[in-house]
Amino acid sequence: MIEPAPAELAELATLLQERIGLHLRSDGLGALRIAWLARFEDARPPPVAPPGYLALLRSPEGEEELRRLLPLVTVGKTHFFRDEAQFAALAALLPGLLAGARERGRPLAAWSAGCATGEEPCSIAMRAAEAGAAPGELELLATDVNPEAVACAAAGRFPARRAQELPPGFRERYFVDEGDELVAGPRLRPLLGAAEVHNLVSPAWPRPRAGTWDLVFCRNVIIYFDTPTAQAVLGRFLAGLAPGGWLFLGYSESLFRMFEGFELVEVEGAFLYRRPAVEGRRPAPPVPRTPPPAPPPGPRYAPGAVRHGPAPASRAAPRVAFSPQELLDAAVQLCGAGRFGEARERLEHHLAASPDDLAARLTLANLLTLLREPEAAAAAFEAALRREPLSAEGHLFYGVHLLTRGRPGEAARELSRSLFLDPELAVGHYFLGRCREAEGDELRARLSYRNAIEAHGRVPAGRSHPFVGFYPDLPEDGAPFARAAEYALLALRRRSWPTGSAS
Repeated sequence: MIEPAPAELAELATLLQERIGLHLRSDGLGALRIAWLARFEDARPPPVAPPGYLALLRSPEGEEELRRLLPLVTVGKTHFFRDEAQFAALAALLPGLLAGARERGRPLAAWSAGCATGEEPCSIAMRAAEAGAAPGELELLATDVNPEAVACAAAGRFPARRAQELPPGFRERYFVDEGDELVAGPRLRPLLGAAEVHNLVSPAWPRPRAGTWDLVFCRNVIIYFDTPTAQAVLGRFLAGLAPGGWLFLGYSESLFRMFEGFELVEVEGAFLYRRPAVEGRRPAPPVPRTPPPAPPPGPRYAPGAVRHGPAPASRAAPRVAFSPQELLDAAVQLCGAGRFGEARERLEHHLAASPDDLAARLTLANLLTLLREPEAAAAAFEAALRREPLSAEGHLFYGVHLLTRGRPGEAARELSRSLFLDPELAVGHYFLGRCREAEGDELRARLSYRNAIEAHGRVPAGRSHPFVGFYPDLPEDGAPFARAAEYALLALRRRSWPTGSAS
């Protein structure tokens, strides 16, 4: 295997920043190296030799390869107790989970799926030890698709600089100092369990001795799958968890976009997913006090596409408060009636209590655009993308906003990111063509307009998934944008005709 040169890794980091906004610090180049090598050691390696890899990624044919590379890039983005709120939630849950496992006469079963180099399973084991888990009371499995990362996790050896990520006293309790390395010590090692190579899309899935998992950590993994694959993986997680078992996902991974089998529960400020404790029960939308308002006619928005929140305690007892879906539906109806101020007030009040509601945040950003408050709208878009940086519609809406503000270069960047995440967005291709025209690049403008027409031909609905959020002036159907692209191409052709040519 030809090792990538530092300059090649730096160029790859720049490419990822340009294409999808993934920012890697200089100390993240080691993760890129691991990802690069893993791709060429895969059973389906890239169709080029290593010297031509970057050229492939920058070419139009490189989109699929970039999608294969992305999950591996995230392998290196890990540290002990990453996402403190989630590990605070785990600490709150563990005493009860361990007590329940002891009553059943079995160990607590936990799976770190996507364990990277081992910091996550070590963090789980340390929290279990703090909760009183003795050797034999935790069955912890760590898996990852990258063999090199799994080998690191199995060794339980970490750079000494990682000690700064540990809570006070944990270094002394759980590790042995060996010069430049920290090694899992005698209090930690018995709780760590096995580390194995495993691909979540493979047909064989691991199971604990008791048959079902109590805890599954799968953070920042499924967001890189396409929707059918993600749904299949989530379905297997649901089936593999014990009733009442917990699924920990990454901060930007939202199941309301694709899967409804879990309950969403807030624990110690973190949102976790739980398999319903009663067999056969599935979460249902909360019962409203009054029927929720219907969306207005005109530009469409997918009612019911945004569903999150815990299932009601009882189907017989209506909830007093409106659900997030009902609040969003009501705001959409107010927009349709021209009552923009009331819609804004309702959305801002809801976001003060639920700041991670992506649909509401994007709807507010679009509404602020209508209200001609461009700076507030830009801030709302940026806040939404900080919470979910891989939201295709977030980058799309923000790109359109920037284009209307006369910033075609920045708009093109956002639109390109949206098209990487959903290549079938005819509207994205069309507005990217508008950006290229504004930049004076007619060749690339023509290409974008043709892409809009072709995308509409492949997916007449205009997008692969329902939009999250509501954009009052932007229809989801791709047909208007395909027609607009045809007119734009005709105008560009006429512009290039010699003076006096027949029209």
